[in-house]
Amino acid sequence: MKRVTPLLLCTLTLPFGSVNASQECARWGKFTTHASTKMTTLNTPSQNKLTVSGDLVYRPLLKKDKHYWLGLQLSSAELKLDNTPIQALYYSVPFAVKIASSGDILDYHFAAKLKPEDEQKLMAIYQQFHIEHLKNLDLSAPTILEENDNLGRYRIQYQARADTSIQKQKLDYTLTTQGTQLFSFKKPHIKQDLFTFNLTDCWISELQGYNNTLVESARGDININVSQTIRYTQKQQPIATNVALMSLPMSPLKWPQLPQSSVYPKPKPVPLSSAKSFTDLLLSKDLRGLSTEALLQLLYDNQTHLNALHSLIKQGSFEDKQLSRLLLMIGKSDFTYAHQLLTDLYLDTELDANQRFRSLMALKYSEQPLSPELIDSIYSHIDSEELTSSDEKLARTALMVLGVIASNQAGSEFAQSLTESLADRLATTLDAKKQATLLTALGNSADAAHQESVSKFLQNDDAKLRAKAAQALGNMPNEISLGYLEKSLKNESNTDAQQALLSAMGNNQLSERQIDNVIGFAQKQQSNAVRVAAINAAAKQMTHNQEIKNKLKPLLKQERDQQVLRALMNAIHGNN
Repeated sequence: MKRVTPLLLCTLTLPFGSVNASQECARWGKFTTHASTKMTTLNTPSQNKLTVSGDLVYRPLLKKDKHYWLGLQLSSAELKLDNTPIQALYYSVPFAVKIASSGDILDYHFAAKLKPEDEQKLMAIYQQFHIEHLKNLDLSAPTILEENDNLGRYRIQYQARADTSIQKQKLDYTLTTQGTQLFSFKKPHIKQDLFTFNLTDCWISELQGYNNTLVESARGDININVSQTIRYTQKQQPIATNVALMSLPMSPLKWPQLPQSSVYPKPKPVPLSSAKSFTDLLLSKDLRGLSTEALLQLLYDNQTHLNALHSLIKQGSFEDKQLSRLLLMIGKSDFTYAHQLLTDLYLDTELDANQRFRSLMALKYSEQPLSPELIDSIYSHIDSEELTSSDEKLARTALMVLGVIASNQAGSEFAQSLTESLADRLATTLDAKKQATLLTALGNSADAAHQESVSKFLQNDDAKLRAKAAQALGNMPNEISLGYLEKSLKNESNTDAQQALLSAMGNNQLSERQIDNVIGFAQKQQSNAVRVAAINAAAKQMTHNQEIKNKLKPLLKQERDQQVLRALMNAIHGNN
């Protein structure tokens, strides 16, 4: 069901570092909104009133040729719902907006992993202040544009006023955001909308206005009427030193990520009276039939009893498919006790290898940092010189899982430390199998900070290692890693390595010259496997270059190999 949600904002302390005082155009101001929502569902009325106040902080970020980033954060927010103070910590997460040179919004980036509906709420904050597309317009006469919000697409009129302020007014919605099959909505009705704002050389110095919008379901059984006032006034005092946004890197893609627990704190667990009560309950349940939500809640409430499961698993107390789901959910529960149990299971050499493997597959869902002690214990096993053949396979799997965990927590200090430890091992080991596994692990992490270390293996005498290095760099798409791949492809003669290089290049946005180079490997003088890799790499470019089809079509005329022909048909016509 579609929701019309007024802005909910809250305070969150984010200790990201020291303030960069060089941000000349950074601004902040007092932000206040009052919203009244009246809702009728199946003839049952309800209503609430929300008041939000806080400091809205704006900071220009990284600028490139074709786009730039703007950062925002609502700091020191206070919320009242029906005059009762409430908290919603995710509203204080810093976020950035990617703007095209035309002024259009391209993308958003957040300093935490947020739920989609919460991302929409932060995006709504910026949309009220979006002025980048107005900078080159003459607003002396009324100018009507089309814009989007979470309700749909609408027409809006801008006009400069005699006092140099700008007036904006939503006129009507032309399209509505599609609801679910269960709830289909009519186009929102704008009953009233009028805002004025003042611009400075940097941003907005003042904004105020009122909106009243009505949203109704197609069947008329849901009616939502939202009235909202918004006011922003720039503050003259220097921006407070504890505002997290001001100390973040200029590139939002390098921002550290807040832990989920600080954004979505959970209530205290309510455990059963004993570990035996917990294990007896689990053994009595059909774990495959239990809902994900119910099982995760049961594990969360009884996380202190999790270690009791170790002996039961070892004894084979759980039916195989029941245990498979239990381990998966323990991994997804992602708390300290879960990390400990899964690591203990992996390290237990008396346990069936399949269960140890499953524990690693569950551990890869970790989005919270593993303790240094757990990381050390995993490495101690991996580095042991007395591993059986089965243990060696599990150790290689563990390394690759560590890479995935680092990717899950990209941007955090934990992930940085973890990928550095993987890179250090890659630099020091002489074992080819470990080198191959560590290359895969670093590729899984997608941490481009180590692309130079990885690229050195593109010149290795072992073709398998060259292919692994290419695959790893393919997971770190950027101009530098692309340069490594392109240079290596020129001199590569091994077909497996060529396939890996071409596939990795395809993960980047290629220039016309690079595309022609890739398509050159689709010619008949190459092996069929290499030709297929080249075709698939070229096909990935169609999202931004439709001319690829015309470049590939001539290859169809005389093609007889079914594998290559199938790749060409998929590239040109899709899977239809």
